[in-house]
Amino acid sequence: MTKEQARTLAEPIVKAVVDSIADKKYQDILLYAGFKDDGISLDMLQEIVEGFLEANELPCIDKYGVDCPFCPAYVPSYDSYNQLEVYIGEDRQDFSVDYDLTTNGDINDLTLQMDFVVENDGTIKAFVMDAHVL
Repeated sequence: MTKEQARTLAEPIVKAVVDSIADKKYQDILLYAGFKDDGISLDMLQEIVEGFLEANELPCIDKYGVDCPFCPAYVPSYDSYNQLEVYIGEDRQDFSVDYDLTTNGDINDLTLQMDFVVENDGTIKAFVMDAHVL
């Protein structure tokens, strides 16, 4: 599987999870993704996000796809930065993603991490693994 194929598979799921966070409808995340024993729980995710917003005096997390003009100095061109970064596993089947969360269109330093497992029948299982400051 290529990064672009993985991005195409992951994007609608990541969008649904990020939009659920933005709407503060954390229970809805379970409609799109699960939680593994070696990752965080739904309650922990809510605590992390809400605690981060409060500690940084931020009003909200943006929905997926809000325009973000961020261009890090280490990226040679704006086109090469993407809020949704894909990492393909060694087996070239499973993959992980990082999604840089934003507030009012600005990167807020909180990153959502998810794992994706592609089953033999082609179905995809998504898991929220973490949300943390990079």
